[in-house]
Amino acid sequence: MLKKYLLASFATVALMTASAEARTLRMLVSWPESNVMAYMPAAQFKKNLEAENVDLDVQLSGPETVPPFEQLGPISAGVFDLLFTHPAYHDKAITNATNVMNPDMELVRSSGVFEYMDNYMRDKHGLTLLANIAVGTAGYHCYLREPLSADSDLKGRKIRGVATYVPVIESLGGTAVNTDMGEVYSGLDRGVVDGACAPLSVFRATKHYEVAKYRTEPTFGQLVSYIGMNADSWNSLTDEQRAAVTRASIQTEKDAMQISNDALQDDLDFLAGEGVEVTTFSPEKYEVLKKTYAEGVWQLVSDCCGADASADLRKMSIEAGLSD
Repeated sequence: MLKKYLLASFATVALMTASAEARTLRMLVSWPESNVMAYMPAAQFKKNLEAENVDLDVQLSGPETVPPFEQLGPISAGVFDLLFTHPAYHDKAITNATNVMNPDMELVRSSGVFEYMDNYMRDKHGLTLLANIAVGTAGYHCYLREPLSADSDLKGRKIRGVATYVPVIESLGGTAVNTDMGEVYSGLDRGVVDGACAPLSVFRATKHYEVAKYRTEPTFGQLVSYIGMNADSWNSLTDEQRAAVTRASIQTEKDAMQISNDALQDDLDFLAGEGVEVTTFSPEKYEVLKKTYAEGVWQLVSDCCGADASADLRKMSIEAGLSD
């Protein structure tokens, strides 16, 4: 009888211990931890979700685990649960559209834009869209080994840039080169590329200022990455856990914006102290750049995800006041 009682007690304790253990969600991140501002939203999401106390924790794995341009497949297949990435890194990346919208993530959600993109991602990738992450309001710039030409362009230069930058680079007379961010430093150092277009918020963290002493102003567009979750992983959560993930996602949208904007002036002061100089687009060239960027993003959405999807999102965005 005592043996039977003890076995039953041990079984009960084991069951209680197992039920008390948090479930670990594995998250792929497209940037290394050393790229502080790019990596920050993933760390912030982990912090926000674990603070919800719903038996979920998050394990972050960077590009050393899976290269950035190859990360969508393992998420869709359920090898990992979560993905934090930039849409231009992957096919069928409808959330590219948010890079040409005002970074008002509450309005993105209330306008129906978020729901539209979520439905598309579920259908094409088996991925639930959790958050659109605007890393501050500064947007993008280009940094160069030499200043802009006398004509305020990039004529004859090789410039690293993902798909969203290609029309901008080409409109300024440059040739776009698409390489992993991890290869840009050595490319600049050896003169394989003459510059790169990237978020202003990551220039300091990547140390590219050591090999590119000019940065362009004004900035253009918005840096909006996204957090997605494998749909089966999402469906396997309890109602309480799904609500907590949603709250953590919305809070991360707010946090990332604030943290990035707070750090911006410090970054600019630091870069100036490191000898980085500003090279400025002429008003005429800047107007061309802005228009080219916007049209290029909408064309990219059309090419990747269909003309109807691009037209629908653009109409919704304009009607909501998110874009022109």
